[in-house]
Order: sequence, then C-alpha cells, then structure tokens
Amino acid sequence: MTITGTEATDSNSSSLYRIGGAAALICALMYVITLIIYVPANLASPPPETVLEWFTVFEDRPITGLFFLGLGDIVIMLLWGPMALALYAVLKQSNRTWSLIATTFVFVGMAVFLATNTAFSMLSLSQEYASAATEAQKSILLAAGQSMLAVTRGSGSLYTGMQLVWLSGFILSIVMLRSEAFSKANAWVGILGMGFLVIGVVGGGHYTSTGDYTTIQAAIIALQYIGGGLLSLAWYILVGLRLWKLGKVEGNTVLNQSYQEQT
Repeated sequence: MTITGTEATDSNSSSLYRIGGAAALICALMYVITLIIYVPANLASPPPETVLEWFTVFEDRPITGLFFLGLGDIVIMLLWGPMALALYAVLKQSNRTWSLIATTFVFVGMAVFLATNTAFSMLSLSQEYASAATEAQKSILLAAGQSMLAVTRGSGSLYTGMQLVWLSGFILSIVMLRSEAFSKANAWVGILGMGFLVIGVVGGGHYTSTGDYTTIQAAIIALQYIGGGLLSLAWYILVGLRLWKLGKVEGNTVLNQSYQEQT
C-alpha cells in the first residue's frame, strides 16, 4: 500500500488531534487529582507561612508540599503544549492569525511559569536542610528558601506565565465561535472559564502582594477562582473529547481512502 502526501498529512493530523485530546483530558484529570489532594490538606493545615514550616512540610509530606506549590499546575502547563498545537491545527481555518498568537502565548507562558515555579527547588532545599550539619549551612539554606518564597508569593513572572496560558485559552475559545469543529457551548465555557481565571490572577496577585483584602474583594476573588476553575475543568473535558473525535474521524477517512485506492 502506498501512502500519498495528502494521506500522510491527514494521518499526521489525526495523530495530533488524538494527542491533543488526550492531553486535554489528562489536564482535567490532573485538575481533579489536585483538588482531591489540595483541598483536604488545606483544610487540615493551611499552607505554611515561614521557610522553616515549608521545609517541615516537605520532610513530612513531600507530595502535599509539591501540590501546595503548584505541582498540578506544572503538569497542566506541560500538557498545554500538545493541546495548543492540536487546537491551532483545527482553528487556523477559522482565524489563522489569532490562533497563531494564542499558540505563541501558550509556549511563552509555559516557559515563564516553569522557569519561575519553585516546587522542586523547595523540595531540594528542604532535603539539604534536613541533612545540614552546621547552623551556618542551615542559615544559608533558609535564606535561599526565603528567596524562593518571595518568587512564589509575588505577583510577577509566575502569575504572568499563568495569565498568558489562560489568555491563550480565552482567545482560542473566541475563535471557536467561528469554527464548525466546536460547539458554541464549548466556546462559551472556555470564554467564561479562562476569562474568570485571568481576572482572578490579576486581582488575587495584586491583593496577595499588598495584603490589602476586604471581605468583598476576597469573596469576588474566590468566586472568580472557583467559577473559572470549574468552567475550565469542563472546557478541558469538552475540548479533549472533541479533539479525540476529530482525530478518530480523520483516521477513519485515511483508512477509507487507502482501501478505495486498493480496490
């Protein structure tokens, strides 16, 4: 059987759609796993405040410490890569320019976020602190840990990376409104969910850095995060199922074309 250039392209598209769909569904699963681990741990004992408390958490409950510092977000950010490429392949027919801009935002945001996330660095520092032999060594490690916390608590690069990725999801969801490949419901869930998350990070990052909360502001930020989180979870599922279906359709089309040429 000879595979033509067109069939090879269709086959590649089919694989990309399925990989992107699987990535989106794993994002949803990772989101649920994060909630299962983070929420009970947070209710039992809120995230630590001091470096020494963080080191203690990492020594006693390393998985909890990693999730407190965004392990779930790290996995989701990595999965955004193949998902964004698959969405670009589908949506470029509706609006190539904005689809390309959104995809670029994804990879820039991923790079910024992963470069500034401190989860594994804090884990490594906590292990070094536990094995430190002198007070001088411990003091140096505590100072390094304090620097890591300053990055985590700040509203700079870490939040910028998250915002760029969610902003790309917002843009891609708008493009979905003009695409026949996705339903209007899928598009609006993404617009609202990603929009809430972007706004939530802007407000939450500002007030966290200044410590200037009011009851109303805290309630609004919580609503934005909860609403955005639940809607984005639904969006990941809808996008994942749709991309997987598109990949299956493309794959069946290639097989049918090959069969017809043989007969």
